[in-house]
Amino acid sequence: MATRNALRIVSRRFSSGKIFSEEEKAAENVFIKKMEKEKLEKIARQGAGEQAAGSASEAAGATASASAESGPKVSEDKNRNYAVVAGVVAIFGSIGWYLKAGGKKQPEVQE
Repeated sequence: MATRNALRIVSRRFSSGKIFSEEEKAAENVFIKKMEKEKLEKIARQGAGEQAAGSASEAAGATASASAESGPKVSEDKNRNYAVVAGVVAIFGSIGWYLKAGGKKQPEVQE
């Protein structure tokens, strides 16, 4: 029994760094649910705005080409694009370094 309690206390200490009381846990859960609800509402508003803009443009006679809608998705996140480029450069650099050093052997020191 004591081992079980000690294990529970240690696991709680190291898992999140802080032990919450029941009231704090409940408040945190309410906050998380509120933030998720706001996020879903924001997405719904954006979706409704896009649909309204889409129906207005169709009513005006503007039609989008099917190839543009089904074409490849390109990320518009600037930081993500930099991270992808940096990762590709790092991979090619490490492959080049490996291939360049592959033929060289270190001389053995004999005493």
